[in-house]
Amino acid sequence: MITLNKILVPTDFSEGAEGAYSVAQNIASTFGGKIDFIHVIPTLKYVNESIKRLGVPLDMNKDVYPKVIDEAEQKLKKAMGSYLRDENKGDYFIKIERKPSETITTFANKNGYDLIVMGAKGKDESVSMRGTVTERVIRRSKVPVFSVNKRFDSNKIENIVVPTDTSELSISAFPLSAALADTFGSRITLYHVIELYGSVSEEIPRTAGKGEMVSVYEALIERINNFLDKRKIDNIHIQRTGVTFEDEVVITDGENSRSIPLFTKIDKGVSAHYEIENYAGEEADLVVMATHGHSGLAHLILGSTAEKVAQYVKKPVITVRPSEEDFAG
Repeated sequence: MITLNKILVPTDFSEGAEGAYSVAQNIASTFGGKIDFIHVIPTLKYVNESIKRLGVPLDMNKDVYPKVIDEAEQKLKKAMGSYLRDENKGDYFIKIERKPSETITTFANKNGYDLIVMGAKGKDESVSMRGTVTERVIRRSKVPVFSVNKRFDSNKIENIVVPTDTSELSISAFPLSAALADTFGSRITLYHVIELYGSVSEEIPRTAGKGEMVSVYEALIERINNFLDKRKIDNIHIQRTGVTFEDEVVITDGENSRSIPLFTKIDKGVSAHYEIENYAGEEADLVVMATHGHSGLAHLILGSTAEKVAQYVKKPVITVRPSEEDFAG
């Protein structure tokens, strides 16, 4: 069962960071969760040392940081009061640390959060679609990270694209995508690229008379259902409709059940990340992907395909880091 009961929203109070507030509230409203905010004040180590060398009668810890903390506290209270409902309002935290991204991920990992929701860019004006802090949080976090831009509209999430290389690690993003599709009233599209110079799916036996793409599609659906069974996620399963590449995700809630349209799209290309970026840019309203997949001969902390997609795809992205159980296979 997927739960999103505890959500963390990092903020630097920029316009970009503000875009995450309403998204977090939308998710919390559905799952009945609590939303905490965190603001990290970067340490001014070198400024402090320079002031001491100049003999200026100013102590950062006594004269500067208390004022900055007080200002941040007022901004956090205002933001939470403006964007969050009382029943979903949690706590706020202010940290003074040298590396904001490390502080955010360590805090989220240690305190049992189910999801981090943050602006794709805060005050950082990097060239890529996601700022440096957001990229580093995606790299380090064991908690799923939802990075949204300021134009995100939760009422217009019609198609959630889930890139997969057919490996169990990439499939680990599927349960969250199903929960979010249920939340936003969306359809899901599984997207796989058969790379011309070799990909994981080439290990899948080709069924005579069905062709390569149909063989990969049928194996992928079977692998997802096996994954759900093995992880004991018994309220989600894929139901075949008899129409190739078109199925349903059935979510069971007690005696009731509801279905989500599921499509599978398989393309051929030289580069998986290039094809994913192009397809997602045209077809996706939201991308949900595992941050571990096959890359060369090794599993990387952030596979090269996922890294490039997370950096450059021009759509909201949720990255999911597989659990230790998923690595164990």
